This record gives sequence, structure tokens and C-alpha cells, in this order.
Amino acid sequence: MAIMTKTDTKAAKGRRAADPEAAGPGKEKRAAKGGRKGAGRDKAAAESFVPSLPSINVLPPAVMERERVERLRRTFAVAAVGAVAAVGAGFVLQAGAISSANAELDAESAKTSQLSAQAAALAPVKTYYVTVEANEATIQQTMSREVLLSDVVDRLYATAPPTVDLGTVSIAVDTTPVLPDAAAAPLDPAAATTGACPSPDPYVAPGESAGCVTITGTAASRAALGDWETQLSRTDLFDNLFISSSAAAAEAGPNAITFSASVSVTGAAYVNRYADPAFVEGRTR
Repeated sequence: MAIMTKTDTKAAKGRRAADPEAAGPGKEKRAAKGGRKGAGRDKAAAESFVPSLPSINVLPPAVMERERVERLRRTFAVAAVGAVAAVGAGFVLQAGAISSANAELDAESAKTSQLSAQAAALAPVKTYYVTVEANEATIQQTMSREVLLSDVVDRLYATAPPTVDLGTVSIAVDTTPVLPDAAAAPLDPAAATTGACPSPDPYVAPGESAGCVTITGTAASRAALGDWETQLSRTDLFDNLFISSSAAAAEAGPNAITFSASVSVTGAAYVNRYADPAFVEGRTR
């Protein structure tokens, strides 16, 4: 036989009050309905909620500062090691580049020595060519005022008509070589020099010429002399015909005369063929 005390009765009432499921049939039915509605929310809340304990830093600031300083020291040490490694790598690369450059310099120095030896062996050839060039320059200067007298005489006789006989012909030309002068302007080898022939006009000084031709001959008439003067003026080789004297020559014809004349030779008489290196070297004629 069980005996229920007052205390037990209060405890039972308290349990029923604390336990909603023990409140009665009606309450159990409502609790079941409510449980079906909020079952999903309770399950999601139970899964998302993670209990944790509060975190409290009880270390003094000096310890934290010391830890920060240690981290900085480690960072600086790593950076210093990296810098030393970079400097070492740069030194190795630079040493390799210097070594390669020295090797190339030695190779080029060896080539220079070989070329110097070859140049020394070819020095006589260079001297020969320098001598040849100097001789060519000397020849060009010496022959710069060359005049082919045969051509001058041939062209002079070609200008005389059949009625004019050039009995005696004398030619004097200026063949003074043109020499270089650093203090003066270079001379033109084809330029005429001061002529020795007298001027047809006594009031005009003789012009420049390469030479002078003096002639003693016979003409059928004075008109024939005029024709000859016309032929001379049409050439570029002769200029300034001057009849210095004339006299009748009855034995040669009724109007025949003997005459003495002079004619200037222009600068066209200078052939200047030695100015051509090919002619000096004998490659052309």
C-alpha cells in the first residue's frame, strides 16, 4: 500500500506544471499539433546553433609587443637572406659576363696581332702603291700643259686656202707644269698663259694664250689673206691673227704678196690627257 504525502502531492503537481506534455489530453493534442508545425524550424535552429565559450586575452601587452618584434625580426632576416642571395647571384652573373668579355677581348687581341703581322708583311706593297700614286701625281703635274705640236701644225695648214702658202712656220708654246700650291687656288691645266704674240690692236695688250705661231709665206692676193683670217677665226685653237708686214711679189703673180704674220694658240692646245689615270696607267691610248 503506497502512502502519498503532501510533499509528494506538491511535487507531482509541480512536475505536471513543468511538463507541458503531462497537462492533460487536450493539451497533449495541441502540443502534438504545435510540434508538427515547428518541427522543421526547431531542427534547423538546432543544426545552425553552435555553442562556444567566450575568448578572453589575458596576456600582458609586453608579451604581444615582444611577439610582434620577433615577427619583424624574422621578416627582416628573411629579407636580408634574400638580398644577400640576390647580390650573390648578381655577382656570379657579372663575374661570368666579365669572364666572357675577357675571353672575347683576348680573342680579338690575338686577331689584332695576326692582322698587325700581316700588315707588316704587306708594308712593302703599300710602299709600292704609295710610290706609284706619287709618280702618277708627278706625271700629271709635269704633263698638265702638254701640247701636241703636230696637231697644231696640221690644223694650221688645214685653215689655209689653196691661194695661201705657209712657207715657214715657227711655234713657241708654254708647257710650264702646274704645281700644287697650298697657299693659292689650284690652277686649271687647260688655262692659257700670257701670250707672246703681239696684239692686232696696238692699244690693247695681248691676251692670254698657250703659245704663238709666227709665219712667213706667200698669198695670191690680200683678199686671200682675208679668207685665211676668216678660216682661223672659225677654230677654237687660233686667235688674233696679226699681219706684221707684207710686200708685193711680182714673180708669184700680179697681185701676189709675201707676208709675215703671227697667230696666238689658245688654251685648247693643252690636251691634258695625263689627267686621266687610265692613260697614265697605260690602259688607254
